[in-house]
Amino acid sequence: MEDWIHEKEEYLATVDPILSLEDAEMQLRRLDAFADELSASEEKMQRIAKLADDVMELDDFQKVNVKARVDNLMSSWQGLDGKKNTKREDLLEKLDLERRKEALRLKFADLAKDYERWAKEVVSELDGRDFGTTLSAVEAFQEKLDKSDADINEASNTKRAQLEHVWQELQDLGVSDNRHTVLTAQDIENLSNLVGEKQKDRRDDYEVELQRQREMEDKRKEFARLAEEFVNTHLPTRLARLTSELGSVESDPESLIDMINEEYAEGSPEQIKLKVLNDVANEMSGMGIVENRHTKHTMPSLQKEAAKFADALRDYLEDINDEKELKAEFDLLARTLNQWIEATQPTLRKEFDNTLDGVRALIKEWNVFKSRDSANHEIDLSNIQRLYEKISSLLIKNNRPPFIPPVDCTHLNSIFSDFLVAEKEAEDLIFAELARQEEIDTLLKGFNAQCKELENLLSSVETYLSTQERAESLNDARLNSSMFVVNNKKIDGNNHRLEQLLKLRETIIQNDYHTPQYVILRSDAISQRWVALEDLKQKKGQNLKETLEEEKFKEQNFLKYSDITRDFTQWVRESIQNIEDYYFGNSLEAMISYEREMGFRTQLDLSKCEEFLQDIKSVQEVLESHGVLVSEPNKYTDFSPATMQNFVDQLNSALEKRQMAYEVALSQERDYDARRVDWAEKAKEFIEFIENNKQQLGGIKSLTELQHLHNNAKGKKFLAELKADLHRLNHDGIFGNKHTPYTLSECENRNKKWEEYVQDRIESFEEDMDLEKRETALKVELERIERLDELQSEFDASRYQMEIWIEQVEDFHSDPINVHSVLEIEQLRQKYDSIASQFPSYEQVHDRLLTISAETGTEITSLTAKFAKCRENSTNMYNTLRLEEARQKKIEGWKKDFAVEGEDFLKKLSESKHLASLATSPDLQENVNKLSSIVGSIESGKESLEQLRSINTALDDEMVWDTGATFNFREIESAYNQTLESIKSQLKQAEKELLLKDNTGLTPEQLAEYRDIFGHFDKTRSNFLEKMGFFGALSAIGEEVDEATAGAIFSRVDTDKDGKISFKEFTQYIVELNADRDSEDQLVESFKLVAGEKEFVTENDLRTVIEGSKVDYLIKNMAVVGEAEGHALYDYKAWVAQQYRS
Repeated sequence: MEDWIHEKEEYLATVDPILSLEDAEMQLRRLDAFADELSASEEKMQRIAKLADDVMELDDFQKVNVKARVDNLMSSWQGLDGKKNTKREDLLEKLDLERRKEALRLKFADLAKDYERWAKEVVSELDGRDFGTTLSAVEAFQEKLDKSDADINEASNTKRAQLEHVWQELQDLGVSDNRHTVLTAQDIENLSNLVGEKQKDRRDDYEVELQRQREMEDKRKEFARLAEEFVNTHLPTRLARLTSELGSVESDPESLIDMINEEYAEGSPEQIKLKVLNDVANEMSGMGIVENRHTKHTMPSLQKEAAKFADALRDYLEDINDEKELKAEFDLLARTLNQWIEATQPTLRKEFDNTLDGVRALIKEWNVFKSRDSANHEIDLSNIQRLYEKISSLLIKNNRPPFIPPVDCTHLNSIFSDFLVAEKEAEDLIFAELARQEEIDTLLKGFNAQCKELENLLSSVETYLSTQERAESLNDARLNSSMFVVNNKKIDGNNHRLEQLLKLRETIIQNDYHTPQYVILRSDAISQRWVALEDLKQKKGQNLKETLEEEKFKEQNFLKYSDITRDFTQWVRESIQNIEDYYFGNSLEAMISYEREMGFRTQLDLSKCEEFLQDIKSVQEVLESHGVLVSEPNKYTDFSPATMQNFVDQLNSALEKRQMAYEVALSQERDYDARRVDWAEKAKEFIEFIENNKQQLGGIKSLTELQHLHNNAKGKKFLAELKADLHRLNHDGIFGNKHTPYTLSECENRNKKWEEYVQDRIESFEEDMDLEKRETALKVELERIERLDELQSEFDASRYQMEIWIEQVEDFHSDPINVHSVLEIEQLRQKYDSIASQFPSYEQVHDRLLTISAETGTEITSLTAKFAKCRENSTNMYNTLRLEEARQKKIEGWKKDFAVEGEDFLKKLSESKHLASLATSPDLQENVNKLSSIVGSIESGKESLEQLRSINTALDDEMVWDTGATFNFREIESAYNQTLESIKSQLKQAEKELLLKDNTGLTPEQLAEYRDIFGHFDKTRSNFLEKMGFFGALSAIGEEVDEATAGAIFSRVDTDKDGKISFKEFTQYIVELNADRDSEDQLVESFKLVAGEKEFVTENDLRTVIEGSKVDYLIKNMAVVGEAEGHALYDYKAWVAQQYRS
């Protein structure tokens, strides 16, 4: 304890150096720690005292020493408290001194920073040279310049005086450093000198600009005077002289043109004046003059005026030249027309040659005369009249003497009217003769047409009757006889036409036809040829009859030959089928006994074959005796003698094969006799099926039934099953069947025989039908021609209808799609659908046309191409309409979104305005909070504004200017900016009022700066700062503190303890920081703000922002210096100065 006390005595006796506020605060904290330690040692001292008492009670010998030691220890311990207090007093004095130093450092730093900022702003302002762009503006700037210099000097002197005062106090206290700023008194002086230099530079530049503007103004006035004189005096005077004065002189146009050109002198007087003006304009341009308020004229406009003058004069000269040309043209046309009428009118009556060609040539000549000569001269008369009117109008326009021509319009109209009457009479005579000749021509054309038809008919009939037709067959002979009967009827049916021709001949002769011999000779020739037809008909009929008898005889023998050969071939086929029926018995015994029967059958077949061959040879010899060779196939049979020999060979071959098959079957039958019963039954069923079909054949009467029977699907199926079964028997080594008389070959032969028999019946049936078809061929051909005529008529009508429809549809397709709404595109779609619905019906029309085209051979390629193109265009238009409909729907969606969102956006702006208008509470802080919240709400709507901008841009890209809304985007954007700026301005005013009410002493600029800082860290736009935002704001205003200190400041500034800092609390804290720096200037600036930047304030100004009692106090104590509009003007500067002096 003694050591501890000794150590602390040394600590209390030591004088520590204090070099800063932090050192003083640290030493005080160390002393506080010692005081805590001293208080804690009291208990220990009490234990030592108690322990000493205990020792003295036990040991008297040590009692004195112990007591003395304890007393000394207690005395030293108690002395520490006094020393502590002494040291505390010394440290507190030093702390106060350091605090004064620190406060002065901070004050100097703030003042220095403020001066530096002010100096930089002033220098930046002084660098500006916007004295005005006109002389009046530059001269008016003189007052602003003087006031600006005075204000700058006054502000600089005031600020420097404050800085020098604080600097001196720092020097008196021995302060040589300042960690809060690097600026010194010398730096402030340098800044002051820089401001002075900039003021001088600006004033020098002002004087130079003032002199330059005066010189420019003189030059502007000079140019204006010259320009006005040129436009208003020179050009009008010259134009009047060259037109009105000279033009009123009664002289011919050529002389007038020469006089004007001589005096105009190609515009040289105007060019001289323009050159003078251009020189002055160049001087102005060199001086930098870009506008002239003394005149609206520029060199381009003056040159344009000169050009107008030249154009007006040129137009006048053209009118005079036109007058000359028009008069000459009038004289020429009038004389020419008059001469033509006098020469032409006597020649109008024409002579006729009693022929149609003659009168037509005369008509052609007359039409040429009417359409060319007469019409052209009638046009000339009209042109002469218009020409006269044009000349008169031109003369009146230019104040020229009236025009009196040698041949006037009245005379021309009179003689031309007489000419037209004579022309009409001659024309009536010509057309009467034309009507008579055309009637004769029509009769003659009818006569010639009938002659031509009868002559063609006679030529055709004569050719037919004179031609000996070949008859290769009985059918040909019969057809030739039928054609002969048809032609006879045709001749008899046209007898009346000959009678009509003779009557028409008499009518033509009666109408005074100029060549009657022609019609007489031609009609007589036809009559004679008609009578001669009878002889030809008799000869032709006899020849055809003889030919028919001959062909009938040949036909009978051909049929007999055909029947014998067919029977022979049929017998051979059947015999071969029988021979190839290798059924030799159903047992070995039966097969052995079959050998004798087989020999008998063979001999019988050979004898029958020889009989057939003899019959064929007999018929062949008869046909050859009538010149018909049967060595080749004919229409009645395909069998020739060579073919017969082939059949004989086939028969012999079949007999040989049967013999061989018998021998093979005989050897095999000995080995097989099982599994035959089933196959035998099927074979029997098949044979019965064939036999049943044969019985049905007699009742069949139609070719279709025969063909169906010949198809024999069931028989083929039977055979396929028999083959499959036999294949399985053969596979097992079983060949032949004693249980059935039928083999597979026999079944196939029976089936083949059946099919061939049916085929023969079909061929016979078809031959009978062929003859019937030939007999109806002529009738069918005639009907076909009539049908083709009907089809052609139908084709022409349908094609015309379809071409008209395609043309109308293509007109619709080619129309541009110009719609501006979904409704319009839907209407266009409806029209399209209406047209598209017609395509199926016209598809049917087109298909019908294709059918007719295929039948008649009429060309339809171009129509098909047009229709295909029309369909393609229809499809293209459908796709285009779909795209346009989608586009219009998209645009309509944009319009709707723009209208709805725009209306909602404007409504919100209106609501914001309304809410801002309600921010008139006596509680100024509440007003500021409301307005801040409204500003935040409006600024948050920027995204909605950009969305509207995006929609508007999209509509602009689609070239849609009408959004359908009652507003456009520029109006919305303007309303947004105006509303935001208006409420921001209202917020600033409210903050100023709150500033004055709270008497914070902050200038508007400072308040705006702190508002920006506050708003920057108010991330939620709630008009409050949370802790982290408040810490950031502290750093932004230069308060660099640790987190613990910042937390303590937050708790102290949050006066309403709601856990957040309002702007009012924030500014109050800043005021506290600046409390030691309030100045007279700040209070003056506050009053100046209330006064609206005026040098004096009115009672109304004060009552708008300050409470009534305070206003009463101020107007009572402020000096009145004047009156304006019935209101007293109070000198707030003098009152503030008095307050600070007192």
